[in-house]
Amino acid sequence: MTKTISTTPTTPTTPTSSTSFTKTGSLAGLAVAVLALTASDVVNKGYDPLAETVSRYVNLPHGWLVTVGLLGIALGSAALAVRTVRAGGGGRSGWLLGFWAVCVLVAAVFPADPPGNWDRPSTADTVHGVAAWAGFLALAVAIVRLTMTWRREPARASGARGLTVLAWASSVAFVLFAAAMVDRAVLTHTAPLGLAERVVIAVDLAWLALAATTASAAPRSAASGTMSRMTTGLTK
Repeated sequence: MTKTISTTPTTPTTPTSSTSFTKTGSLAGLAVAVLALTASDVVNKGYDPLAETVSRYVNLPHGWLVTVGLLGIALGSAALAVRTVRAGGGGRSGWLLGFWAVCVLVAAVFPADPPGNWDRPSTADTVHGVAAWAGFLALAVAIVRLTMTWRREPARASGARGLTVLAWASSVAFVLFAAAMVDRAVLTHTAPLGLAERVVIAVDLAWLALAATTASAAPRSAASGTMSRMTTGLTK
């Protein structure tokens, strides 16, 4: 008796509609953030952008631009987190992106105090600050981990160099931002904290945008290579 067993591997289908939706959502959210935060610095007068962080500008007449910018970052980051988790291969890094998105959303809901309230911050300012720093730290870790993973994947080779450069820049900018925060809080009180924050935000948004254009939403295939047909004859 001869049996012919035909095995045709199933090729995972790419959810193109889902991919397009999350990519568009990510890039749209980040674009809104860039426009809103840039406009905030232009139209809001009274604070020194080199000294004061972006979130302080929420207390000025056009402070709503800051809220819109933060919501844009949250949306764009959340969409990228969904794509990353669906694609797999990044371990917990996709969830770190999601955590960062939630932290930015919390920071948007709980506004920062006006400048000068370092000694007695309001509850909203305290929540805002904790969420912001927890989010920045989570994003810094996620950027490094995802860059190390994606640079080894041929499908993302086109953006690997850019992601690597931006990951290094993000890490350096985050360290300088943290150092500026410490100086402003307890040391000389002269560090350009606003400038340091704007640099780290700009670099992080650039990395997120590049990641959104290179990340895949298709699950990773467990099998490597393609096998069209395998026939095994068993003769009894």
